Amino acid sequence: MMRGFLIALTFFTRIPLPIPKDVTAEEFTRSYRFYPLVGLVIGLLLWLLAQALVPYYPPLVLGALLLAAELILTGGIHLDGFMDSMDGLLSARSPERILEIMKDSRVGAHASMALVGLLLLKFAFLASLTPSAFAVLIVMPMLSRWVFQIGVIRFPYARSQGLGKGFHESSGWIPFLLSGGLIGGISYFLLGLGGPLALGVTALLITFMASKISKLLGGLTGDLYGAFIELAEVICLLAVFPFLS
Repeated sequence: MMRGFLIALTFFTRIPLPIPKDVTAEEFTRSYRFYPLVGLVIGLLLWLLAQALVPYYPPLVLGALLLAAELILTGGIHLDGFMDSMDGLLSARSPERILEIMKDSRVGAHASMALVGLLLLKFAFLASLTPSAFAVLIVMPMLSRWVFQIGVIRFPYARSQGLGKGFHESSGWIPFLLSGGLIGGISYFLLGLGGPLALGVTALLITFMASKISKLLGGLTGDLYGAFIELAEVICLLAVFPFLS
């Protein structure tokens, strides 16, 4: 169990930890179940940073520092998938062409515009947090890394091969639902009714988006999994913000 968590933590963050040796493909793909726990670690580090810096910096500077810290902690790994996804989906091309564009490593205009919009929204929310609402920093990354699994479990994989295909093939509803109950409880403890509400709204919207995209492309891809994580963070903030004090 601890090995699976370390595999997920070392692959999806830039936290300097010893990398587990001789990781098999099965171990790697099954580590997706620990992603919410990885999100919890990221969230706790952001919360600690916010608590340490809030006496010294104004809200706008603190928001920028928190956004930069999250990018450093994750290495922007999910933003890469978000940008590739937006390049393809916003191109208004055929499904085959969209998948080709998403596979292209070059950054297009659609990706750049979407990235600016996403980061501006997240920055605005982070800069608007009061110290009493810093608990959302813990919930946001944890919730997003749970919600994206709806796309992994519920919808087919669009490519014949790829990193995300192994995640899809090793996925299951029972671990997902069990971890969802735990995350819902933590969200309620930290944020009150706004926590479970944010979880429900985020899950519904990500399911809706995943369904529409899956119908268009014949399935989802690893890039889309990353895009869902990034979008889920912003949706979580949108949903919970009216309930923050």
